Amino acid sequence: MKVGISALIFNLKEALDICENNKEINHIEIGIDNIKDCEELKRYEYKIKALGLNVGIHLPMELNPCEHIEFIRNKWIDYIITLNEKLNFLEISYFNMHLGYVMTDRLSKNKEKYLNNIIDFFDKLLKIKNLPITIENTYTKGGDFSNVGSKVEDFHYIFRHNENINFCYDTGHNLICKSNYNLLKDKIKIIHLSDNNTKEDEHLGLMKGKLDHNELKYILSINPEFLVLEMNFDDIEESLHILKKSYLR
Repeated sequence: MKVGISALIFNLKEALDICENNKEINHIEIGIDNIKDCEELKRYEYKIKALGLNVGIHLPMELNPCEHIEFIRNKWIDYIITLNEKLNFLEISYFNMHLGYVMTDRLSKNKEKYLNNIIDFFDKLLKIKNLPITIENTYTKGGDFSNVGSKVEDFHYIFRHNENINFCYDTGHNLICKSNYNLLKDKIKIIHLSDNNTKEDEHLGLMKGKLDHNELKYILSINPEFLVLEMNFDDIEESLHILKKSYLR
């Protein structure tokens, strides 16, 4: 299991300093929002490789594979293909993404339509380029728009049609919007690890919210390929200490 942290372009330098000072960290997941960010990322190529870091990419939160307007949905496919080409100076282990968002009223009336849009999205994307894709559970609180991917049934539906895609289990998202993701443990490639108060996605360190010892122990027993500490940088060293003391044997 590779242990990593998450970063965006604006705080990547600080993240790499943390990796340099904590030898247990051998992976970094980098959020890329714009194609031009790839040029900024290239500035850190030498340090990433010097530290021997494995790299994953978190695709933009705005990306919407369930988009009903096919033209726009296809443009997101173009974005991912272009992004992959621009990142050819790194070996990317995975591209992680959310499943998108829909007007709540429309989603409640016909969720299957939007899940089928996602299936179409992945069919087209992977036909062009067989990229390592993971899809992540999220949460929704109601309102005018709702996120797809807040229930295990959404993922079951997608995995039945797209067997080559894997799952990213986010502990913080599940604290806010619980579902039985234990049913997907054979598909889990990544765990995003953070804590919160069950109401807001606070990205707290371990034992600073409602994620209890037994649940954490079970989560880690899954032994994912990548364990990403998706939390405030100030909490990383303490959380690593907790993991080393009690869980990472």
